[in-house]
Amino acid sequence: MNKQVIHSCNNTVRRMRRRVGTLLFNVAFLVALSLPAFAQGGAAFRSDRILVKPKAGADLANLHALLGIQVLRAYPMIGNVEVLQLPADTPVGFAIALYQQSGLVQYAEPDFVVHALVSPNDHFFGDLWGLNNIGQFGGKPDGDIDAPEAWDILHDASDIIVAVIDTGIRATHEDLAANLWVNPGESGTDFLGLDKRFNGRDDDGNGYIDDVNGINAIYGLGWPIDDHGHGTHVAGIVGGVGNNGVGVVGVAWRVQIMSLKFLDALANGAISDAIECIDYARSKGAKIINASWGWYGENSSALRDAIQSAGNAGIIFVAACGNSTINNDTNPLNPASFDLDNIVAVAATTWNDEIATWSSYGATTVDLAAPGESILSCAHTTDSSYKYLSGTSMATPHVAGACALLRSRYPADTYRQTIDRILSTTDPLPSLAGKCVTGGRLNLQKALLGTNGMTVNSAVGPLASPAAITGVR
Repeated sequence: MNKQVIHSCNNTVRRMRRRVGTLLFNVAFLVALSLPAFAQGGAAFRSDRILVKPKAGADLANLHALLGIQVLRAYPMIGNVEVLQLPADTPVGFAIALYQQSGLVQYAEPDFVVHALVSPNDHFFGDLWGLNNIGQFGGKPDGDIDAPEAWDILHDASDIIVAVIDTGIRATHEDLAANLWVNPGESGTDFLGLDKRFNGRDDDGNGYIDDVNGINAIYGLGWPIDDHGHGTHVAGIVGGVGNNGVGVVGVAWRVQIMSLKFLDALANGAISDAIECIDYARSKGAKIINASWGWYGENSSALRDAIQSAGNAGIIFVAACGNSTINNDTNPLNPASFDLDNIVAVAATTWNDEIATWSSYGATTVDLAAPGESILSCAHTTDSSYKYLSGTSMATPHVAGACALLRSRYPADTYRQTIDRILSTTDPLPSLAGKCVTGGRLNLQKALLGTNGMTVNSAVGPLASPAAITGVR
């Protein structure tokens, strides 16, 4: 270590001693030395933020002031979890130790950095086999979610909001624009009769200007522009517009897709921004959240609290289980492995109707599988571009779209009843035995029919062949 670095460290130590006192500094210093791997090269985290949850009735204002820490965000509906901005000279591990030793918090933790769960092995083969597999690529016929059969029952969920928490969505894409959620507080006209969309004002008073289709939590903006492509691809699987004569079709032909961006152009994002997106989705009435991202490593209690708060609001949280061929029972992936009853963890299958060789799994921590290899969907580069991607990121929105259709068909169901319909009607596969709770792959038709032998109303809607599905452009 050179002299300049040593001098800087010594200055930091002296400033912290003066700020918090010698006794508290010494105690916190000792605790910081014993902190887990996040302070010693474990999972990546932001160096300028931490997350804390006050104990009931505790007031952290004096401690914040003592340490020179700013509260960036607070979430009353998530147990008053706070996102804290650290001074430039305050190490993350040291700040966490101080809060832990104060006795005022239930937990203090780093703001971990997560990444999208997309596999790099994109194959560029044929069509939407995950929805309707006829062996078109040499795969196993009917190794799909039985979408055409299901669409004879129901193909629209126009009354359901699915929040895609990801890299954003290309809002002008030909197969997505008509299905994007529109914030009622930022649409229509104002008292002067002027258009309120993109007018440079925060019409609904929620802190975001022009959050017409969602938010960019990274920069606190109302423009969740996709600068990576992952979110646009995921959105197309959930709800690419059906029967419009162009492009692809999603699991739900019509649905309200809320665009919530917390992953950047490299598909990395901070937990604090994910929490902001979850809280926004809750506040705006989303029924399903799609989370095609995660990380292996230290747990985040704050994120767990946020997902639990979503469950308290009746929101299903559909999460990717990872692309690392790892047993999540012994090496949990966050957040898919959180023990919460509103989480549905999803593995990936191939067109041979087998678990993908790269998919993670877990007999108790992964719920089911869905098509996830070589999936064609929308791309973010132009308004008419499409591409293939593989990953549990692609499997997850198949399940999220299915949840949307179920919540529309059975509006009186609780979130848990919707999940149970999904999990109790999977198609069992030998390759999934012992790899997930159900041992099966999503079957949308069976889920929509229900488990009580109900009769299908043939007059629900038109037959389920979307017009003129085209290939990659």
